[in-house]
Amino acid sequence: MKWFKMLFYLLSLWALLMFIEGKRTRIRNENLYLTHLPKSFWDRSIFFISDIHFRCIPNRLIKKVKNKAELVIIGGDIMEEDVPLERVQKNIRKLSEIGQVLFVWGNNDAETKERLQVLLEKEKVITLENSIYSWQINNEVLKIAGLVDKEQRLNEAVLADKKEKGIPILAVHDPAVLNQLSNPSVFEAVLSGHTHGGQIRLGHIGPREKGGWKTRRGVQLLISNGFGTTSLPLRWGAPAESHLITLKAKA
Repeated sequence: MKWFKMLFYLLSLWALLMFIEGKRTRIRNENLYLTHLPKSFWDRSIFFISDIHFRCIPNRLIKKVKNKAELVIIGGDIMEEDVPLERVQKNIRKLSEIGQVLFVWGNNDAETKERLQVLLEKEKVITLENSIYSWQINNEVLKIAGLVDKEQRLNEAVLADKKEKGIPILAVHDPAVLNQLSNPSVFEAVLSGHTHGGQIRLGHIGPREKGGWKTRRGVQLLISNGFGTTSLPLRWGAPAESHLITLKAKA
């Protein structure tokens, strides 16, 4: 019985630590080196956050990023079916304090797409739905493309119509999209989430790929562990995170 009690206490402590880990707020400060970066964008920063799900974005996170980033990209799963729209609206309004918000659809967002679409339009969020956003500073432009999670491909007509030869940044929800692109060399970097880093990992063992920067098909790929959780509000070995990404010109 003593061993049983000890095991019970240890498991309870571990569950508590996993719950605390799931509620922590981390901002990864990272550099992204791009070959064709207009001078006006040197050392400018983008705030990337994905997989918010049920979480409320705390004011302390906004205070840390405000006046450091000028553009926000939400990498999908801003909500899921049981998340109140009022909570989503509050999260969007907080992120909007940082700068213009861009959004790509995640698989869970699609569960409430019609209601969420109305809210996004009301809050002036720009939805990248097989489309390209032109970020303009001092008459120079940086292109950011976004794909719909379900389609998992860039509408080639978009590139053809715009006569695009290269787009520095692609935002998607699921990193598996990169494996399905017919011509990934169009992009220099891909920002993604979806995997939650496995959410609960024991060392190298986890149900999904752990987050981080990787090189895949010749493209720089960020897989974020994400900010929130799904199913269980627990994390272990895959810290919750968001990303303050500073753009650098590749020598």
